[in-house]
Amino acid sequence: MKYILGVDIGTGSTKAVALDLSYQTAGSCQQHYPTVSPLPGYSEQDPETIWMAFVQCINEMVNKMGAAPEAIALSSAMHSIIAVDAAGAALAPMMTWADARSADIAEQMRATDAGRKIYEATGTPIHAMSPLCKLIWQRENQQELFDAAYKFISIKEYIWYRLFNEYRIDHSIASCTGLFDLENLNWNTDAMEMAKIDPARLSEPVRTDYTRKGLSPADAF
Repeated sequence: MKYILGVDIGTGSTKAVALDLSYQTAGSCQQHYPTVSPLPGYSEQDPETIWMAFVQCINEMVNKMGAAPEAIALSSAMHSIIAVDAAGAALAPMMTWADARSADIAEQMRATDAGRKIYEATGTPIHAMSPLCKLIWQRENQQELFDAAYKFISIKEYIWYRLFNEYRIDHSIASCTGLFDLENLNWNTDAMEMAKIDPARLSEPVRTDYTRKGLSPADAF
C-alpha cells in the first residue's frame, strides 16, 4: 500500500500516523519519553532520546505497512532550544517550551522600549518560553556553554540535521523564537543584538513547505 507518514515530535511523546492516498488512517504508533526538572523552573529533555523515539516510530510504521512511505511530514512542539557543537551533538539537555528559568529576564525586558520593538517585529510575546529569553539566560548563567555552542536549534532542527546534515528552520518554528522578523522572513537584527549572537549561530530560515526528496528510511537510519 502506498501511504504518507505524518510524524509529530511532541513534548511527552513522538507520534506517527500513516494515511493512504485517500487520506484514510492506515496505522499509527507512539513512543513516550520523560521530562526532568532538576531545579525549580527547569524543564529539560534529552534530544538523543527524542531522536531514538523518532527512529522507532518510523521503523515501526515501515514494518507495519510493509514498505517505506511516499513522503514523511514533520511537526513538533515549539519554543525549545538546544546548544549543539559543530557535529550537531547536544552540549546540554534541551530546554523545553515549559522551561521558566528566564522569567525574570522576560519581565524586565517587557518593561523596555527595546523589548516592545522586538515583540512588534517578531510577534512573539516576551516570555520565559521564548528562545530569545532562554538564550539570554544561558549567556548570563552558563557562559561556558553559550560560548561553546556552534548553533542554537530546536528539536525539529535537531531531527532535521540528523536526517539531512543541514541546519534549516521552517518559518512556523522560527516565528515563535522571538528572534525572527515576520515581515522580512529573516533573523531580526534587534533580537540578535539583545541575545548577543550572530545569525550564523542559528539555522537558515526556509518556507514551512520546504522539502527534501529521495531519502529512504534506510538512508537515514
